[in-house]
Amino acid sequence: MAVISISHLFVLFATTAIFVPSTLATTYIVGDDAGWDTGVNYTIWAQDKMFNVGDKLLFKYTQGDHNVYKVNGTQFHNCTIPNDQNALSTGNDVIELKTPGRKWYICGKEGHCGQNQKLVITVMDMAPGNSPLPSASATPPPPPPPSTPSGATKAAASDHFGVIAAVFGTLGMIIMA
Repeated sequence: MAVISISHLFVLFATTAIFVPSTLATTYIVGDDAGWDTGVNYTIWAQDKMFNVGDKLLFKYTQGDHNVYKVNGTQFHNCTIPNDQNALSTGNDVIELKTPGRKWYICGKEGHCGQNQKLVITVMDMAPGNSPLPSASATPPPPPPPSTPSGATKAAASDHFGVIAAVFGTLGMIIMA
């Protein structure tokens, strides 16, 4: 049986500390398989998701058909395109959620926001000790209907697999040393 030295344990813990925070974050494909498009109800799409600081939103669409603007609440409700920023327009736009609070996004193509191609979410600060407490008047949401895994679920599972593989690989190297 191999003996694990302190230096091997340090390497294991350091490796784990590097990889684990990234696996706790989730990449949400906005609209799941429908992507970022008109005709999708993003209020319903977002209602059963918990967005946390560090998560990412991936806006997928055909380049040229749509774009993404980060806006404030008034611009969101009025479908006003901000003059002080450029649209994200690659068709594969990633936005990291860096701060807690309400976040608003709209499509700036003519008429799209008016057709409800807009998203509002609340981002929670899930750092240790900042876990949100449920309000006394909150009722638990109904269980979601059975479905195939969403894009976010697939991304999260893929991220977790990578960390598990890294941990077991590191453990294997330590044991074999």
